[in-house]
Amino acid sequence: METQHTDVGTLTARPNRLICACRWWKPVGILFGMSAAAVVLIAAQGPQDTISSTSSIMPGWVVVEKRGTGDDTAVIQRAIDSLADTGGVAWLSAGSYQHKGLTGRANVHLRGVHASSVKLDYTPDTGDGITLVTDPDNFAMSDLTLTSSGRSDGWAVRAEKGTHRSLRFEGVNVGGFHNGILITNAINVTIRQCRIGHTYPDDPKGIGIQFGNGRDLGGNGVTVEDCYLNSLKTGIVTYAQACLISRPIIELCRTGIETHGITSIVMPWYDKTTDVAHVSIQPNTVGGGKSGTGALLLGYGTGGWNVQYGTDAERQRSLILPERLDFSPGSDPSDPHGIKLGTVVIDRDGIVHAKDFRKIP
Repeated sequence: METQHTDVGTLTARPNRLICACRWWKPVGILFGMSAAAVVLIAAQGPQDTISSTSSIMPGWVVVEKRGTGDDTAVIQRAIDSLADTGGVAWLSAGSYQHKGLTGRANVHLRGVHASSVKLDYTPDTGDGITLVTDPDNFAMSDLTLTSSGRSDGWAVRAEKGTHRSLRFEGVNVGGFHNGILITNAINVTIRQCRIGHTYPDDPKGIGIQFGNGRDLGGNGVTVEDCYLNSLKTGIVTYAQACLISRPIIELCRTGIETHGITSIVMPWYDKTTDVAHVSIQPNTVGGGKSGTGALLLGYGTGGWNVQYGTDAERQRSLILPERLDFSPGSDPSDPHGIKLGTVVIDRDGIVHAKDFRKIP
């Protein structure tokens, strides 16, 4: 079947006319036969972008295919913008795409064929790679790598306008940036199976993931699952009032997790280079109130005991359930190891250590 070609002006002026007859298409080894059409944008083809229409993968998908060299900002952004009204998937085929900053929109899924074969390279040495619009509900990103050949001091992804509901990041690798993902007002946000950091292994800098801004915004109901964070000043900073951090792997970081909200941390793994604190539990600066700040740590303890508390109030609100109790109470009588219930600790021999214990009348 013959493929029709259209220049950039035609795409902008007559988007509804980029429809052609159907044929079978085979992306990523899966065969799709559909009756509706999708647009294929071929990035950086010589001095002028070449855009063609072809048969559909599935309704609501726009495909960006890398051919040639040069800056691909405009082509990728047009793919995202074309889905702004209806929602859909902007699908990137294998290749290394250079850009100078992209805008993510609500209901758009920016998806690569695989994190190892799709690279979005932000070339400036300052600024943010992808900035989300105000209220970018249901924005998603998966199966690609975000890099910064300019070693930008900004964020790979920045969302700080409006409320950020139901965002999802899965299978995304981030490197080259000082900082990873910032979401200042996160509501029901999930980040899973991502690798972030390793930009400055000899001098850890930046933050891997941050929820909230520490002043007036925090969020609620966020999850970080099976993520690997390395070579960062702080792996995760969260001001969200309910935050689940499940099975994090953290190494070459000064501080692993800094929480200012109410956080559960399940089966963490830290290496000895996480020297300031595996977990830093600090007062809540967003909203405050009697709820305060605390953390529930499950499966923590056998790799060392490196928890930092902002005040005694945070220590009393935290609960630590170690992976196993086959270690001694420790050499410091004022900070015994075991199952911690506020200021009360039960060690492996069942001995209860209670600091400032007060009898109930």
